[in-house]
Amino acid sequence: MIRGLYRCLVRLHPVTFRLRFEEEMLWIFDQAAGSWGATALIADAALSLSRQWCLRSGLWIWFVATIAGTLPLIIAFGSLLHWDKPLCH
Repeated sequence: MIRGLYRCLVRLHPVTFRLRFEEEMLWIFDQAAGSWGATALIADAALSLSRQWCLRSGLWIWFVATIAGTLPLIIAFGSLLHWDKPLCH
C-alpha cells in the first residue's frame, strides 16, 4: 500500500522527469524503505514533485511575472494615499 502511494507520487512527476527517473526511484524505494523509513521517502517524493512542477515546468516564470506586474500598481496606488495623515479626524 505504501509503495502504491509512492508510485502514484512518482507518476505525477512531469513526463520527461518520470521517463528518466521512474525506475530508479522505485528501485531506491524498494531498497531503502526499511532502513530510511517509507515516510521519509514519500516526503522526499512529494518535495521532488513540487520542485519539478514549479521549476521545470516554467510555473515560476508566471509567479515572478505576476509579482513584477502587480508591484508597480501597488506602488502607484500606495503613493496616492496619504500615510502621514490620520484617516479619521
